[in-house]
Amino acid sequence: MSKKLRNILIVIAVLIISVVVWFIYRTSYKTDPDRPFIHADDGSIMIMHGFNIISSGKDHPLRIGNMEKDDYLRLTERWGFNAVRLLVFWDGIEPEKGKYDYEYLARVKERLDWCEEAGLKVILDMHQDLYAVRFGGDCAPKWAIIDDGEPFEMQTPWELNYFQPAVKAALTNFWNPEKGHPELQEHFINAMAEAVKYLGKHPSVIGIDLFNEPTLATVDGFLNLEEKYLTPFYQKAIDKIRTIDNDMWIFFEPTAFGPNQGFGSELGKLTDPRKGGQRLVYFPHLYTLDLDVNGEYMGKPTYINAWAHIRQKEYKKFNTPMLIGEFGTGNGPGTLEFIEETCEMCDKITGGWFWWDYDGSWSLWDHKNNKEFPKAKVLDRPYPRMIAGTSPLFGHDPKTNTFSLEMEWNKNIKPTLTNDTTEIYLPGHTWPKGWKVNIEEGKADWHYKDKTRCLYVVPRSEGKIKITVTSR
Repeated sequence: MSKKLRNILIVIAVLIISVVVWFIYRTSYKTDPDRPFIHADDGSIMIMHGFNIISSGKDHPLRIGNMEKDDYLRLTERWGFNAVRLLVFWDGIEPEKGKYDYEYLARVKERLDWCEEAGLKVILDMHQDLYAVRFGGDCAPKWAIIDDGEPFEMQTPWELNYFQPAVKAALTNFWNPEKGHPELQEHFINAMAEAVKYLGKHPSVIGIDLFNEPTLATVDGFLNLEEKYLTPFYQKAIDKIRTIDNDMWIFFEPTAFGPNQGFGSELGKLTDPRKGGQRLVYFPHLYTLDLDVNGEYMGKPTYINAWAHIRQKEYKKFNTPMLIGEFGTGNGPGTLEFIEETCEMCDKITGGWFWWDYDGSWSLWDHKNNKEFPKAKVLDRPYPRMIAGTSPLFGHDPKTNTFSLEMEWNKNIKPTLTNDTTEIYLPGHTWPKGWKVNIEEGKADWHYKDKTRCLYVVPRSEGKIKITVTSR
């Protein structure tokens, strides 16, 4: 098949899928100011704009990647990010069966120290792709690979490796305890618990992501993974963590095939036995079909709207906050438009997002030439890092170059506020000729700090407060 014909067929397939998606999910998402949010210790709503980091640890001999301390500082000082999703690997924690590598955990802790110094909050991510390094991914140590002697041949693109017989066998033996290897899940959960014991009380850590992109590319997997295997696995992991840590937020993902692209999840409702109310967070990924299939954004937010519509139904079912654990792309056509439209959607229904990634092929930073890619300016955007109020509506309109935040404020906010200051990050490049603050509704005082590039707003009247920032 010629390259031209192949590209034509790909475009036709994407268009057909687009029509199907449009009709199935023609009702788009709705802006939701009353959605659940993650709250900081002072009661404020926390909005996170972050990076996935240590993806270079996947094939690193020490499993820690090649990021240096200055890279962590760049995330905040150059782009105003306030959080990271930090990849942690099972084979790093438990390289030998039943034996934990505390030197590896100490290396992770050193990175957490760098995060604290840079002002970054951390979600530890128990990362998995293709089950193990042997299959071109990461996660399981060699002793936990039970592939039933099935063959493996490396595929391109990498996702096709999920359909290789050895990978399907290894993942089946992990997910299906009826196959006779329930000890694999037990070891994984115990290794995660060991990481929580060692790292969970670090001041930078706010939570842990239980399992990255759970996938089983078999008939049983496509039909049963979420309901039959993943839901009880998550519940066991949540229960185990709560015997160690009562306060950290626990993040959980749907399966990757389908939900990542905007289709529905069959994941069951989970229970948090935490004293003081649940701290669970829905943490799906977003990789739209046009980018996955054609490597290029089609220029219309059909897939983004479809993804948001179904995810909104799901976080309401779970009654949890929702953040995007991963979204990203390279530097091809439509990249900037894709990022802008995704971020606009996130402002309306999520509590934040994490770009994939910093130290890999989709980075904002050109490590070879020591400069940023154009997409960095789109992701470096105004946002409220901390909101001392309720029912927030916020976003940046690139057409009018206006940032706005509306919220309700009163002295009886639940959870109780110990800090009445709202913190809004304002990147300098957004208003190159300067900006001005307008208090459109209510009364409030404000001041600005050059060091943090943040506007600090303190209400002086109860009820609705509306703030806008516009060009001078």
